[in-house]
Amino acid sequence: MALMAATAVSAHSLGDESVADLAKADTVSTEEEAAVDVTDSVSHDMADVFASLPDSILPLLSSVNRRDMLDFIANGMDARVYNLLKEETTLKVLNNDYALLEMSQQSRVEMKILQTTDSVPLLALVRTVEAPAADSHFELYDAEWHRLEWLEFQRPAIEDFWLPAPDSLATDAANAKLSLADLCLVEIKVSPDEPVFELVLDVSVLAEKEKDAAKLLVHPLQYLWDGTAFRKRD
Repeated sequence: MALMAATAVSAHSLGDESVADLAKADTVSTEEEAAVDVTDSVSHDMADVFASLPDSILPLLSSVNRRDMLDFIANGMDARVYNLLKEETTLKVLNNDYALLEMSQQSRVEMKILQTTDSVPLLALVRTVEAPAADSHFELYDAEWHRLEWLEFQRPAIEDFWLPAPDSLATDAANAKLSLADLCLVEIKVSPDEPVFELVLDVSVLAEKEKDAAKLLVHPLQYLWDGTAFRKRD
C-alpha cells in the first residue's frame, strides 16, 4: 500500500509534460528494440547482412572480426583481419547487395542478396575452395537464416556442360566425361552486378587429347534468379 501511494505521488509530481516525455522515451526504446530485431535477419543492404550473420554461417569470423572489417572499409583501409584459424581474411568487395571474402589463400566466400516478389530478401552464399582446382558449394537462406535447400539450384550433371561432339571429337569427348565422372569439380562465380551465378566445369585433370576436346565443347552454365526461382540461361 505504501509503495502504491509513493508511486502515485511520484507520477503526480512529475507533471503532465514529464509523463509525456517518459511515454515518448518508452516508445523510442520500443522502436530501437524493433530495429535491432530487423538487423538480426536478412536485410536489403549487404553491410547490415554481413554484420548480423549468425556465427554458424561464417564460423571462422567472429562478430567482432566482421564489425572491424566494416569499420576498416568505412575509414578507407584494407578490411583485413585474422580469422579463428589465425589465417588472414580480407573483405575484398562490398557493395549494396554483394560481398567477396577471401577467407585464406585457398578459399573464398561470396554472398549475394536476392530480391523476391514479396519484398523479403534471401541470401545466396557460395563457398569455394581451390586445392588447386576450384570447387564450390551453394547455400540459400531465408530472412530468418533458415537454409532453403529445396529452392537451391541443383548441381548439374557433367553432360550438361558439354556441347554435342562432332564425329572427329566424339571418342575424346566420351573419354573425357568418363575421366571426370569420379572427380567432377564445379566452380560457381557470382556476379557482383546482377543475380547471376556462373558454373564452370574444371577440366584440368584431363589428358591432353581430352583437354583439347573439352576446350572446344565444354561451356559454362548460368543461372538467373528471377525473384521466385533460379532459371537456367540458354
